[in-house]
Amino acid sequence: MAYEALDDLQQILDQILEHRYDILTHSIKQEIISIRDHSIVLQWNLKHYPNKQRIREAASSTHEIIEHLFSEENVSYIGPIKQAARLAILRELAARLESTVGDVVDCIKGKGSAGSVTDSPDVRSSSRSAITSSKDDDVVGFEQDVKVIKRRLLRGSSKLHVLPIVGTGGIGKTTLVKIVYDDVSAIKHFDICGWVTISQDHSVERIVLNLLASMKGISTVRDAESDIPMETLICEYLMGRKYLIVMDDIWSKKAWDDVKMLFPDVGNGSRIIVTTRLQDVAAYVGSSSSIYTMSPLDAYHSWNLLKHKVFAGTYFPIELEEIGKKIVQNCGGLPLSIVVVAGLLSKVHTISSWEQIAANDGQVETIICSSYTHLPNNSKPCLLYMAGFPEDQEIRVFELVNLWISEGFVTCSNGSKSLEEEAEDCFDDLVERSLVLVTSRRKSDGKTKSCRLHDLVREFLVREAAKEKVILSVMDYLPTPILRKHFVPRLIKDHHSISASSYDLHLKDYVHSSHIRTIICIPKKGYRSMGAVEKFSSLRVLHVLRGNDYWVWEPGQVFNLVHLTYIASNVIFSSAISKLQNLQTLIIYRSEVDLPIEIWRLRQLKHLIAFSFLPLPLPEGKKYPLQNLQTLLLVTNLVWSRRMVKMIPNIKKLGISYSKAKFDSDARYRLNNLKYLCGLEKLKLEMHGDLSLRELELVKRGGISFKNLDKFEGFSFGGINFPSQLRRLTLSGWRLSWSDMMTTIGSLPNLQVLKLRNYACKGSYWMTIEGNFRELRVLLIDRSDLHFWRTEASHFPRLECLMFRRCRDLSHLPSYIGDIPTLKLIELDNWTTSLYLSAVHIVEKQRSSGNDSFQVRFKCS
Repeated sequence: MAYEALDDLQQILDQILEHRYDILTHSIKQEIISIRDHSIVLQWNLKHYPNKQRIREAASSTHEIIEHLFSEENVSYIGPIKQAARLAILRELAARLESTVGDVVDCIKGKGSAGSVTDSPDVRSSSRSAITSSKDDDVVGFEQDVKVIKRRLLRGSSKLHVLPIVGTGGIGKTTLVKIVYDDVSAIKHFDICGWVTISQDHSVERIVLNLLASMKGISTVRDAESDIPMETLICEYLMGRKYLIVMDDIWSKKAWDDVKMLFPDVGNGSRIIVTTRLQDVAAYVGSSSSIYTMSPLDAYHSWNLLKHKVFAGTYFPIELEEIGKKIVQNCGGLPLSIVVVAGLLSKVHTISSWEQIAANDGQVETIICSSYTHLPNNSKPCLLYMAGFPEDQEIRVFELVNLWISEGFVTCSNGSKSLEEEAEDCFDDLVERSLVLVTSRRKSDGKTKSCRLHDLVREFLVREAAKEKVILSVMDYLPTPILRKHFVPRLIKDHHSISASSYDLHLKDYVHSSHIRTIICIPKKGYRSMGAVEKFSSLRVLHVLRGNDYWVWEPGQVFNLVHLTYIASNVIFSSAISKLQNLQTLIIYRSEVDLPIEIWRLRQLKHLIAFSFLPLPLPEGKKYPLQNLQTLLLVTNLVWSRRMVKMIPNIKKLGISYSKAKFDSDARYRLNNLKYLCGLEKLKLEMHGDLSLRELELVKRGGISFKNLDKFEGFSFGGINFPSQLRRLTLSGWRLSWSDMMTTIGSLPNLQVLKLRNYACKGSYWMTIEGNFRELRVLLIDRSDLHFWRTEASHFPRLECLMFRRCRDLSHLPSYIGDIPTLKLIELDNWTTSLYLSAVHIVEKQRSSGNDSFQVRFKCS
């Protein structure tokens, strides 16, 4: 029925031309007319062409895609990417039909035959590429908004109250809510807090899992046979508790309908904050009187924000003031525009440079483009590469910088720094320019642990990254499976690096897959990895985002890709791993990973990471060590012999987990050989009793009570000799006396971060001594039976951050803590509220000594 298929296609095209003038740009209209003209030519010549099935299939698939492109769902919000994608798809459709017309005409003229015409439009298409067309810092400007939102949260009815915050992109909705969310007086008002970012491409399962992850006190571990839905788990956990939930960046009424049943109203003053760009969504989730509409900053606050960001509160050169005020006026009071342009201005302090920036039109995209243009050349691909991560994705900086290195974006400028240090400097520069948002930092040195991109910055990067052939984000240009089914193979033909879903990797028609060198894979429920990557024979980087279901990559698929330098996924191992002689980074997203002995043949390996590895086997006979290995996390029951030390001589980060039964009964597990690791800087030692893996996970997440933990006995110290250059130490589950443990640890001359988790020390009394902890910056005590702590300021001369979690027996803090001149932060949780009064006293002492930046912070757990 080829004639009817062509007729249906012409009808829908005529309807679009007649009724959808609201979205018809000149270019889109021309492509629609071109498609209609080609279909008319095919209809005229149909009776002379023998392969009518081909015509019917071409018309039907074109009709299906056109109908999808112009459905109400896909035209309700028109952003620049969606318009660009729509135009590119229409051009591709026109090219396909043009090719079909050429084949029909050739056949009719006798220049070809139906039998010789290929079924694939790729062969003779005159195609065009679908892509080649072209804390204190945060508070500035939001002071009044913060007061209003806090007042609404902490006062009012005891009924569950939804507070919608609405405003245009870049106006600071997320920043405002984050300020309130982290505020001490607000956070201690609620029993539990949670934060989840929704984004446009949302799924209920991902929302639920991310919300669970953000609520620290609730375990996401369930029995495999459990049939309790996660939605029920959240609802039951919140029932009876006073909670604060943030639903950031909601784009539709449906998203709210999908999740609102999670939040019970038991009349205890719980609150939900919703941020959105859309007024109708704000009105839908809350009453009209509850909506808080954010306005652009006025001239005064805009100018203060720019000055603060560019010169960090120091003197602002008078000669730059006039041109600076012109620049900030062009930003239209939009905080994102101001901080991005401030990031650029902070790098150049000459009048001529500022005058060039002032010449811009002040639009957000222009400012982002200008900031990108002024980046050092070696930083541009690093930033563009981040477009490969999905919208609102939290990106681990450790993984990001190693991806940059694997891609060859980072080089050593003068030989004095390692590639990792150069990559970290590049990342820090992007943060300083406000092009990358920090989501979490290490408290020890302020280094960023995770980050994300603002939506508007990411939209620019997606387009620029495709244009510059750095990475192609397939799901942004083809947002639905039906479009990717038709266009992915042709879309990627000019690109060496792609970001794609697991669905896309299952498409069979990957004509051009052999040239792909990088895949950032976004897991989609229901699509496993069988047969998904073996056709990408030139692959060097395979990074699978951490999904919610269990991803397993068959050995034959991965280990035959001999060019791989980076793998982050779920790999089942075999001896074939020895083929990967270029591999530098191997990250496995599961526990109890059993590594084959061939792992020792990977001479280039730098980072070997999993949730947990089974004991590493040592090769027999004389073998060469892994000289390049820097990171090994987390190995269980490692036999720490002198030979093992020689096999990983340059390790910098090491994590080991022991069981009580193994450690106390076998002298081979003693850790006195640690002292020979001369380069070790970060060490994590976990000790646990005879628990199942699930019980151990529950201990870590708080799912086993303190009372139940008391049955676990302590471990013998075993004569641990820590290397003297150790900077960061985490201990968990040792249950040793404070005096035994702290005498040894306190004498480490370079220790800056100490984390004591899960009864690392046991006993009610701890008294520190003079001369210990000379360099310690951060101290965390998480889950302890400590009752009394005696210390003096001189015992922690450099301490900056002091954190207590789940220490419900500790009733007060030593008053001398307030005399530590370097102290910046005390962090408590809802298990340690008894410490609040003594913490307030410390605040008063710090403020009286001139330390106005000192703060006490509460975190829900």
